[in-house]
Amino acid sequence: MSPGPTIGILTHSTDNFHDAQYFIRLMIPRWEAMGFRLVVLTEADAFVPADIAFLHVDLSVVPDSCRRLSERYGKVVNGRVLDISKRRISRLIVRREEAYSGAVIVKSNYNCGGQREFQRRMRESPIAPVLKRLKIAEPVRRRLEQFELQRSWRRRRLFPYGQYPVFENCELVPEGVWANPNLVVERFLAEREDGLYCCRHWLFLGGKEVMRRTVSREPNVKANARIEQIRDPVPEELRAMRQELGFDYGKFDYGIVEGKVVVYDVNKTPGYTADVARHTQTVDALCEGIWDLVGG
Repeated sequence: MSPGPTIGILTHSTDNFHDAQYFIRLMIPRWEAMGFRLVVLTEADAFVPADIAFLHVDLSVVPDSCRRLSERYGKVVNGRVLDISKRRISRLIVRREEAYSGAVIVKSNYNCGGQREFQRRMRESPIAPVLKRLKIAEPVRRRLEQFELQRSWRRRRLFPYGQYPVFENCELVPEGVWANPNLVVERFLAEREDGLYCCRHWLFLGGKEVMRRTVSREPNVKANARIEQIRDPVPEELRAMRQELGFDYGKFDYGIVEGKVVVYDVNKTPGYTADVARHTQTVDALCEGIWDLVGG
């Protein structure tokens, strides 16, 4: 029997792909059972041919080295998704000179509070090999992370996961935030229901998609909050945004506020929580979407 198509997963050398909780890893066993061959490689590895390649780089801005690698493949999933920084994709950003009186939230310009960019700097540091050899890389990383979190607003580059500060109005935002290119100020437009904060999620691969919602008492709704399946149709605004940004695979977080769609975040390397059973139905629904991309 002839071998099935080969899927290449292109990551960055600092992604630690095989140990991280990326949702795509839950689909790999399904794809292998469907006859696909999987190969994972980084910009530092030798080229391996594949019938289709996922550009699965867990950084907000894809480095040129990874982009050049992806260009060697005929079919690339998310090949156009090279920059998902907040200043690139957010429709909620407030500028200092604007006359906006509502509540605002301060975020990193980069996804996940800037954590991935911080880790990349650590792993690419000239002293990283020494720290690894001495087996102190992790303690040093934690110490430097704590230092980053204590920096002034003007210099801060990092937030703890899901801990973005909310202010009642722009006047309460520290002055240093406005001068910091690593941070953005967004309108805080939260979906609320019965006193809870709600965040909707649209996950998709090719033509397959799943809609769900997490709810929490906290304004920063985290992935491990209570999850609910929803059957509402995907808003056309989201489909248009997906087309505009070039997403083949990913997750959009959004809310419905006063009848309007509010996009909070887009993610090209979605993850999964520790309770893998929570994701079984989503894996079942999405894994077949690979055929749409291979055959397209």
